[in-house]
Amino acid sequence: MQLGLQGKVAIVTGGSKGIGQATALGLIAEGASVLACARGKEALEETVRSAGKQGEGRIVGMPADLTQGQAIKDVVARCLEVFGRVDILVNNAGSARPGEFLKLPDEAWLDDWTLKFFGYMRMAREVLPHMQKQKSGVIVNIIGTGALRPIGGYMIGGAANAALNHFTKALADEGAKHGVRVVGINPGPILTERLQRFLSTFSSGSADAEEAMSKMTPLGRVGKSEEVADLVLFLASERAAFIHGANITIDGGANPGLMG
Repeated sequence: MQLGLQGKVAIVTGGSKGIGQATALGLIAEGASVLACARGKEALEETVRSAGKQGEGRIVGMPADLTQGQAIKDVVARCLEVFGRVDILVNNAGSARPGEFLKLPDEAWLDDWTLKFFGYMRMAREVLPHMQKQKSGVIVNIIGTGALRPIGGYMIGGAANAALNHFTKALADEGAKHGVRVVGINPGPILTERLQRFLSTFSSGSADAEEAMSKMTPLGRVGKSEEVADLVLFLASERAAFIHGANITIDGGANPGLMG
């Protein structure tokens, strides 16, 4: 299937690892140009190296702390300086800590929401005027199934994800006036460094971790970053031109509810 992403320009936040890195490399493979940003410089350099000759002149890694409003402005300005436009924004940076409700201080809530919710909101607010001028663009918010399965041990992330599901639909309403599509993705358990760290905390060895992962979904396995990236690429393409304001779950059937 030809996605028609040749010549498009994308910003991918959290582009140094996991889903963000897979998305950045997938976009390069489809002929797009990418500005990938994240906090870690060395990991970003690995993303750029992984793009190989195919990415020469079409991928830039930019270290940025997206809890800072000026850093977000700088990322968008850099993309415009290097590539002249922005057609796709993939909001992916940020995660939230688990923990017992009574033991999580205000600072934990504020820090994690500043990166996850406000980072997504500020980045969208910064690119939207440029997309409006072009009368085209796609914003993809990578959120998480924590929004769909409220649990006491993951209130910060679940609440932020629920807010981002709402934000995605509301932004779609705004974006439609200017030819800008907005979609959200709710990944379930995906084999990233974060999931591996989580499992190592609660398991006594690799065998235990493998068994735990096999029980996370009805399919008997966790997802791959590349599988989420494939969905991002499709949603960002003209093949998905009628998908707008949707929050799409990719979790191997882990969420049994009617919502998501």
